[in-house]
Order: sequence, then structure tokens, then C-alpha cells
Amino acid sequence: MSENTYERFRTVLSLNLCTVIQDPETLQNVLNMVDITMADYDVVKKPLEIITAETVTKDLVKCFIASKAVANCSQGTLKQYRYKLEHFCANMTKAYQDITANDIRTYLFRFRAERHASDSYMDSIRLTLNNFFQWLVDNDYLTRNPCAKVEQIHFKAKPREPLTALQLEIVRSGTRDIREKALVDFLFSTGCRVSECADLRRQDINFDDRSVFIRCGKGGKSRTVYFNAESELSLKQYLATRKDGGDGLFVSVKAPHVPLGKAGLEGIIRKISRRTDLHVFPHRLRHTFATMGLRGGMSIEHLQQLLGHASPDTTLIYAKEDQTRVRMEHRRVYT
Repeated sequence: MSENTYERFRTVLSLNLCTVIQDPETLQNVLNMVDITMADYDVVKKPLEIITAETVTKDLVKCFIASKAVANCSQGTLKQYRYKLEHFCANMTKAYQDITANDIRTYLFRFRAERHASDSYMDSIRLTLNNFFQWLVDNDYLTRNPCAKVEQIHFKAKPREPLTALQLEIVRSGTRDIREKALVDFLFSTGCRVSECADLRRQDINFDDRSVFIRCGKGGKSRTVYFNAESELSLKQYLATRKDGGDGLFVSVKAPHVPLGKAGLEGIIRKISRRTDLHVFPHRLRHTFATMGLRGGMSIEHLQQLLGHASPDTTLIYAKEDQTRVRMEHRRVYT
């Protein structure tokens, strides 16, 4: 057994173990035991020609997903990677090393025709395939990335519209109970992601300074956000009605009162949206938070910190889309 072959085996093994072993010390101990045990055995890599598209789905896609999990991609992103790649591999009759740019173009054309998918979604599939094939190249499974030659699918992004102050009040008045009101107030005043809200527990809330500790935001990063007086009042009223004694911040109405996940929180906002005839969803409340912050004079740096953006370029998207502040600054200087 060559050293390179074993090192590749060990790398793939460690990537898979990372999905079930979170403690670095435990993971290292397991790998050390593998090294000792494998000293008496040989590891032989399967020849490329016998690896089929089905094997790619079961093995290489799994390794790719594991590598993205190690890189702290969110569970939602991992789920999308898995769905798109497994669907692609299930519709490929060729082994992965024989797939060409035209094969990918044909797949995308058929997918659009069958699903009537939008241009933006089709380009997200292209990006996923490109990331996967590039990963195969980077890990020496392929010498070229066939998706690199597939043209970008251009689309016109829909402008993001924040809620106006009046619309926000309509949404708040459209809530049916204190749990719904507390959720709307909380999402708007903190600007946190709905997935982050789903992970929160009572102990993460500090009413003394109206702060919230986000233990694991996007990219695995923690941060502190804040809520306003309205949110403090509605959240305290909601928690006072709770008889379950659980530690979840927002929980189901019926026993056993389990913490609501991302889908459950989105479902509450969706019901409010239908009642008010306003297209409101959790990210639109987050967008409203960001826009109002900019209009109120908050710096990009501080807003970036509150939103949990890794790059200020992401935060600048809100500034580019909102022309109100630009117009006000122009009038202040030139009028």
C-alpha cells in the first residue's frame, strides 16, 4: 500500500467521521486507532473505470457533503447540495469521469422543461454542479471540471422590498395571539435569521440589556444582537403564559411543547401573511430591520455585525437597493 493511497483513504474517512464526531480530541483518538489497526492491512483504491454514477451518489457526493459540513455550511445549504446532486446523478447514465459539458447542458435543459424552474434556480443548480466537479478536481478524482465550460444562466434578481412602517404595524396587528406577536417583534427588532431564532433557548435572552446571544449563526459564528422595548414587552408576556417549563424560546402550542424549528416559525409568519394580504416572510422582516438601520444612520460595519455577515459586501446589498438614504444625503449636501 502506497503512502499516498492510505493518506487519501484517511482523509475521506476523517471527513465522514466529522459528521458524527464533533469533539476534535475524540476524532483524533479514533484516527490514531485506525492508523494502528491498518498497519497490518493494505488499502487499495478502486479503479476509476468501475465507479459508476450510482457509486458517485453513494460515495463521492457523500464525501463532498461531508467536506462542506466541515467547512461549516448550514444544514439548509447541505440539504440543497444533497438534493441537487443526487437528482443529477440519478439522471446520468455515464460514470462521472465521462460526463461532458454538453451532458450537463442537456440535463439543465430537461430539468427546466420538466419543472418549469426559474432562471435563478437553474443557475443555482449549475453552481452546485460546478462546486462538486471542482471538488473532484481538487481531490484528484478528475483532471478537468466539465461544468467550467457551462455558461452562466443569467437572471434578473427581483428587487427586495422592505416593509414600510405602516405595513409593519399592519403585520403586528394581524397577529392572533401573544406568541405570534412576540415572534414578529423579535424577528424584526433583532434582525436575526429564522434558523438562528429556531436554535435559541431561554437562557440566550438577557432582559437586563435586551441582548440575545446567537450561539451558532451562519458559518458557525456566534454574535450578540439586541431587541427593542416592544419586543421586550411582547416576549415577556409570551413567556409568562408558558406553563411547559421547557427551555425553547418559541415552542409548539400543544404538548409536549417542543421548540419550533425553522419550518414551524415560517409557518406562523405565513399565516399572518395570509391574514394581512401582505407578502411577509421572516427574511423580509430581517430586510426591514437592515433597511431601517441604514435609514437611521447606522454604519455598515455595525449593521454587518448585527446581521452576522462575513463580508461587508453582503451588507452593502441592502444599501444599494435602498435609495432613500442616498436621496436624503444628496438633498442634505446639494439642496
